[in-house]
Formats: sequence, C-alpha cells, structure tokens
Amino acid sequence: MKDVNNISRKVLIITYYWPPSGGAGVQRWLKFSKYLREFGWEPIIYTPENPDVPIFDESLVKDIPNDLVVLKLPIFEPSRVVSLLGGGSSTGRTGASKSPNEKSSFIEGFSRWVRGNIFVPDARVTWVRPSYKFLKNYLEENRVDVIISTGPPHSMHLIGLKVKQAFPKIKWVSDFRDPWSDMDYLDEFKMGKRAMRKLVAMEKEVIKFSDHVIINSPSVAKTLLGSNNDPKASLIPNGWDMNDFVSSNDINPNEKTGTRGVFKLGHFGSLYGSRNAPGLWRAVKKWNLNENDKVEVVLVGTVGDEIKDSINNIDSIKLLGGMGHKEAVREMMNCDGLLLVQNDTDPARKCTPGKLYEYIACKKPIFSVCNNPSDLATRLDEWNLPYCDHDDEKAAYEMLRQITSKEGQKIIDASPFERRALTETLSHLLNKLIS
Repeated sequence: MKDVNNISRKVLIITYYWPPSGGAGVQRWLKFSKYLREFGWEPIIYTPENPDVPIFDESLVKDIPNDLVVLKLPIFEPSRVVSLLGGGSSTGRTGASKSPNEKSSFIEGFSRWVRGNIFVPDARVTWVRPSYKFLKNYLEENRVDVIISTGPPHSMHLIGLKVKQAFPKIKWVSDFRDPWSDMDYLDEFKMGKRAMRKLVAMEKEVIKFSDHVIINSPSVAKTLLGSNNDPKASLIPNGWDMNDFVSSNDINPNEKTGTRGVFKLGHFGSLYGSRNAPGLWRAVKKWNLNENDKVEVVLVGTVGDEIKDSINNIDSIKLLGGMGHKEAVREMMNCDGLLLVQNDTDPARKCTPGKLYEYIACKKPIFSVCNNPSDLATRLDEWNLPYCDHDDEKAAYEMLRQITSKEGQKIIDASPFERRALTETLSHLLNKLIS
C-alpha cells in the first residue's frame, strides 16, 4: 500500500451514507475509498454527523482505511418529523410501512405530499447550504483535485454543484447509484407539476456542470444525458469485495450446502411493495406439495407487511431478519441458491441490483425475478442465466426444477466486478480527468 504522505492526488467524496450506516447505499464508496490509495488517490470523505438511516452496521467500520480524513457536519432532517407524523420511512422507502387506519392514512398522505412538494429533491436539501459554506472554507485552506458527489439522496449533487460553481477549476464528478427524476418511489410522494419541473431542472443543471458522470447501470445514461454513448458518462457497476468472502473451509460442516437434504434459496436485502415475487411464492408452495426434493426460502433483511401477507401461509418461507453485511455474505455462502427480485416498475428496468455481483461471486445458482426488457435482463441474457416475471407461477416452477438440478450450476467469472478492479477503473477515469 502506498504511503499516505506520498500521495499527491486527492479526491473529496460527498456521500450521505458512511459507516456505521449500513445497507446497500454505503457499500459503493466505502469500497472505492478502501482501495483508492493503492492507485495513487487519497480519498477525503464528507458526510453527515447524525444521518437519519434505517440500518446500522458497525462491522463496516473495519473497512475504513487508517488515518482517512472524514469531515462531518450535523444535519437537521425534517424527514424525522415527517416519519413521526406517519409518513413512513424517513429514507424515502414508504412501501414498507404498515397498512394505516383512516386517520393515519390521511396523515401519511399529507406527510408524503410535504416530502414530495416542499423538500425538493429530497428531505436532505436543508443540508445543502450549510455544507457549501463548510466545504468552501475547507477548500480555501486545503487542496483537492477532484470532487465526487454520489446520490441518492440526490441533494448531495446540489452540494457538489454549488462547490463546483465556487471552485470552477476543481473537477467535479457526479455518481448516480440510481436514476433521479424517474425513480420509482417518486410516485409515492404525489409530486405536483411545479415540484417535478423543479426537480428536473436540478437534474439538468447537475449534468450540465458535471465534468463527468458515473452510472452503475447502462440505461441511466440515456435518462440523464439523452444517449447511452455520451462520452461524458462512464459505466462503473457495483461489485463484490474479496475480503468479505469466507472460504468454504471456514463454514461449519453442519451449515455447508448440500448437507441438509433441502435446497435453501436465499434472498438478501429489502422486500417491499413492488419488490415482490408472488409467482415464486405460489410455485414454492406447490413444489413442496408435489416434489420429493424440498425447497426452503430464507429472507434476510426488511420485509414489508404486504410481502408478509402474501407468504404467511407458506411454512417453507422463513424470515431471518436483518444482518450485518459480512454476516449476510456468510449466509449467502450457506445457501444452495440465491434469489434476486427486481422492483416491478418501469424505472427499475434501468437499474441493476448491486447484490447480483455478490451473488455471482458466491458461485451459486441464481434465481432472478425481473422485467424484460431491462438492464438486469440484458445482463442475465449475456450470462445465459434464467429469469421469470414477478407473477409467472408456471415459469417459476420450471426454474425451481432447473435451479435444484445440476442444470442450474452455471459459474460466472466475477473477477471483473471485484472492488479492487473497479477502483482501478475509477482511478484511470480520475487520472484522465486531471491530465
């Protein structure tokens, strides 16, 4: 590893999510930051001191490089008040909230309207101005070569925009982990035309002033820049970290796959609202009534009430609750197959779930539920991996037959998506930007 004192190139990363925050949002830039020094870049993190996040994962703190500069500023989040009033998750994922009675339904609806029409682009927008002042003072005293903002929340890009306008000579990269103006959950906030116009204008201004744009799924480029081949955009997908994976020799013999007499299919991450697989749930129930080789489905992570309602009479589907990331990876390795469920919405067609890359690193059969056409379906077709629609019980049943047999044991080369390799790609981009 390079001596920190000998690294001359510095990159300031503006991110809402940082350990001990957990969940999918923190992984991408935590892992980039972990390996950037190996390629001659010193990361500097700017993040809230007191973020309102639904998941904490202390195990991720171990991935933070030694002596890394982490700049923190307190944030006031109106979203906390909104969630207390009954507006669902303050993080924007309202689909996992409980079914309300009439009174709470009114409060929830009003809270969502406030979130969608007052706090544009999101409830972290109140942090933009104080962050700009803080970073302006910092950059007047400390040199950086590149600024990177990552969203969602996309208000992080507004911080990057203001800093770029104040320091035009510093290169600015906006990183989109999800789409912006056509993200599926925006429909839940009942955004009026005025609020939507404002959001779209923000998006256009961010793209205009960015020196470069990074996306993690191909179709996002067309949404943001009007073309899949715009030279201003680079595709750097999500990935997997070799250090998160244990060897099969480290797994308890009683936990190893193939020793239980039951095929264990695991889903990792949240299930809520449109991220559901009713066809598969019915197929699993039917399969275990008809077939000798049984299937057990384990769900790791938050499961919304509507999902629980659709599986409550299926004994072979187990809820394991939340886990830290490394514990979840260990559980993936203990499964016989891995379940990937994409949201059943049009905007989700432009997204590729990050867990796909950890799944292929596990070298287990993958059972995917997604729309076609979609970026995910294109990737699965590339690898000749099967998938089915969300409500297609017949196709799901046949996929269970395939995945539980040797026919389902297809191994994909995961090395291009290892975090160190992806960080090297990022470093080349940054080098080119300042050359």
